[in-house]
Amino acid sequence: MTQVVEPVNDPASRAAPESLTKFEFQGLYLTGLQLEAAVEWISAQARARKRAVVVTPNINHLHLVQTSPEAREAIERADLQLADGWPIVAASRILRQPLPGRVAGIDLVQRLVDGEPGFKVAILGGPADAAARLADRARLHNDVVLVDGLGPGWDSRERRSRLAQRVADASPDLTLLGIGAPQQEILAHELNELVAGPIICCGAAIEVLAGVRPRAPRALRRLGLEWAFRLAIEPRRLARRYLVAGSTYLWLLVNALRLRLLRRPRDLAS
Repeated sequence: MTQVVEPVNDPASRAAPESLTKFEFQGLYLTGLQLEAAVEWISAQARARKRAVVVTPNINHLHLVQTSPEAREAIERADLQLADGWPIVAASRILRQPLPGRVAGIDLVQRLVDGEPGFKVAILGGPADAAARLADRARLHNDVVLVDGLGPGWDSRERRSRLAQRVADASPDLTLLGIGAPQQEILAHELNELVAGPIICCGAAIEVLAGVRPRAPRALRRLGLEWAFRLAIEPRRLARRYLVAGSTYLWLLVNALRLRLLRRPRDLAS
């Protein structure tokens, strides 16, 4: 049975980019920026060397927020949340707080890595040699100051301390962190005081952009079926996650709709 965890703070009051749309959904606090605007905001933060933790929630994040106090705190503390998953965007429209669209973490990272500004980039995470491969790509437009795939045992006390020192020495103004939720969001806050710009919690973006993992064809992405493509190529790893997260999402959405309908007669009466 899903355990609902009480929020530890009020992320809705945290500083975030100006936007016409805000969508609060069961512990997620999303800002309605489209891809171009999100890239511009993050780039401006990096150029100004201002720290920020950016997360791109999907239904797995939504499930984690309900079941893990540690995950909920880390996700809520983010300075910017952008809806990565189409189901989150669909929920915003069903509940009449419509987000303008999906901002896929892969697209966000691609635009930043392949753009013109010339960031000091740190790339952390990704299986095999994905971080090194993405670093080769990033060097075409950026100064790559730190690369670490964060392989097995990275979270030992000794290696975590060493990583913190390396990050502080490198002082990146753009950090890509892809080790999966919620570990990446938790680590992002640990490193936030050591960097000189935004940290993007980007999940599988590192391995996809490095060419280690394929991405769904554009047609499937336009139909909101990228999740189905991922499930087809990694059924053992993703089947249970999608089942559990999908069930949580549907339960929360139905409950939110029920509460909205219950409030409507009172609103009309007043």
